[in-house]
Amino acid sequence: MPYLSTTLAGVVAARHGIVTADQLLTDGLTTSSVRRLVEAGTLLRCHLGVYRVATSPDTFEARCAAASAADQSIVVTGAAGARLWAFRHVFRPELPIVLVEHGRQPVSGPLIIRRTNVLTPEDWTMRPDGIRVASPPRAWFDCARDLDDVRFERLTEWVLDHHAGVPTLWRMRRRLSGSGRVGLARVNRVLSSRSAWQRPAGSGLELRVFKALEQHGVRGLVRQHPIRLSDGITIHPDVALPDVKWALEVDHVTWHGGRLDAQRDKGRDRQLRRIGWQVDRVTDVELNTAFTSTISEVVELIRLRQATCVDFVRR
Repeated sequence: MPYLSTTLAGVVAARHGIVTADQLLTDGLTTSSVRRLVEAGTLLRCHLGVYRVATSPDTFEARCAAASAADQSIVVTGAAGARLWAFRHVFRPELPIVLVEHGRQPVSGPLIIRRTNVLTPEDWTMRPDGIRVASPPRAWFDCARDLDDVRFERLTEWVLDHHAGVPTLWRMRRRLSGSGRVGLARVNRVLSSRSAWQRPAGSGLELRVFKALEQHGVRGLVRQHPIRLSDGITIHPDVALPDVKWALEVDHVTWHGGRLDAQRDKGRDRQLRRIGWQVDRVTDVELNTAFTSTISEVVELIRLRQATCVDFVRR
């Protein structure tokens, strides 16, 4: 937009096309010129005093940046925060879900507001693009109200693997343990079902299996290969050979979530077979007690699958 200084243009570009009226006035524009830009469609109003440059796309990040610019006290959290952190096992909302302290007048606009009486500096961080997002432990806790137990258990394992330890999550739970807090019962169930000494699922075991298979001469392996099922859901098995449609899942049965997930995994396996994939499973117990022999069995299954595919092609 030619009306902006080079400095402000750089800020706007870094913040997904979001600019405030105060920034525009400080940059030298007048109230009348801002109004004319809005009337011409060059600036699109997001919130009171907050605009998006029309040439910038209306993305999820832009909505979060606009909400953060409109109210410097709100924090993007829950599934919206999870999306910004690229958490797995959480649905992807299109609107920002924001925390607002009790007693504050919420910002108006396209967002979902949730009230809280606990919101301290340790609960959030400021991104370079101007979005105030909940810390991984706080976003994790706030996801509990919107997920079922199985999905929240999977999310908990993912957060433990990538962002925080069990003591950190317990500390967050204690800080937010007020009576009637939505999602607290689910947090209690999930955290109580595992011990602090247990490694998070995915904490290196899958990578160890992947490397062991490569050392046995298996080529073309892919980690977390995306497979779209017939119901439209995309899954990411731990290890896959896409060229022969073979996948391996490492089941972590040392945690109760392995039992809760069993029914869902069986249904997913059936869907994989319907689209021509073979899925095999090994458990963390097998790998921890008999790693070498378990890997040898998996290699044999891979060779049988490859041979079957070759025979099918020849026919």
